[in-house]
Amino acid sequence: MATLSSYITEVRRLLHDANGNFYSDSQLTDYINSARERAVRDTGCLREIVVTQTPCQVAPSATINNTTPANPTAWVANTAVTLNSFVFSNIFIYQYTTAGISGSTAPAYPSNGTNNYTNYPPTTSFADGTAQLTYVGNCENVSYAALTQLMGSSPLSPSSGNTVLDIININLYWGNTRVPLDYLAWSDFNARLRFWQNYIGRPLAFSIYGQGQIYLGPVPDQTYQIEIDCVVLPNPLSLNTPTVTDVINDPYSTMVKFYAAYLAKYYEQSYGEAEIYKQEYNKQGASVLNSVFTRRIPSVYSSPM
Repeated sequence: MATLSSYITEVRRLLHDANGNFYSDSQLTDYINSARERAVRDTGCLREIVVTQTPCQVAPSATINNTTPANPTAWVANTAVTLNSFVFSNIFIYQYTTAGISGSTAPAYPSNGTNNYTNYPPTTSFADGTAQLTYVGNCENVSYAALTQLMGSSPLSPSSGNTVLDIININLYWGNTRVPLDYLAWSDFNARLRFWQNYIGRPLAFSIYGQGQIYLGPVPDQTYQIEIDCVVLPNPLSLNTPTVTDVINDPYSTMVKFYAAYLAKYYEQSYGEAEIYKQEYNKQGASVLNSVFTRRIPSVYSSPM
């Protein structure tokens, strides 16, 4: 099992700097952490399943009053509501910025409090009975930032705080079944499932928008449990705890030292040597992927299940 100490030793051997005459441990630690992230990006080796719900909690940056985001609950009429709690209605997620009793009818869509159908999304707070609602997000969105915040709270997610890099699959719980959602490219998804603004129902597909947003379509009409298969970036290793075992296991960890050595040689402008280490990193990556994936047999019988 790799640790920061073992990584530093391996990189020093490649650099012929066993006594630390040219590179400090701090400098090599930066290169090693960059190499670990690069290895995950190139292989997708570090994956976690996050179990959450949709509509999901909004990203931390979307909340008001420095409130820790929470999964929203469905809006209910004539009910006592607390300050800063989150609810969803139709296609929007709201935060109560004033406590009170919710109104007798659901918030209009879209709404500025006066049944005005020109605001999308609502831009100002509006009354909900004796309480006050403020728009904070859309029910169709799941942000990578929210998933990162949830990391570690799921029993299937052993790590904490790993940054979500990419989404591979999404399963939706429907009764006793797990329904895999189809993936659509954004242009296709936008044309098929976002034509009607208030098209709500059980989600059938997902798409990725930009660098940090998952979109579900149709917009969920109620709370659904979902599990999201994520590729995550590893937390940095620290010199304060150099013997902690890395979450990147063998054989993927064997790639790290070569990319770290490449960064070190590139720093000192030894571009020829740097290129050799980078080529070796690429060779090691190809070898790792071949050794891990090619020995799996889809079915031992003549036809798959």
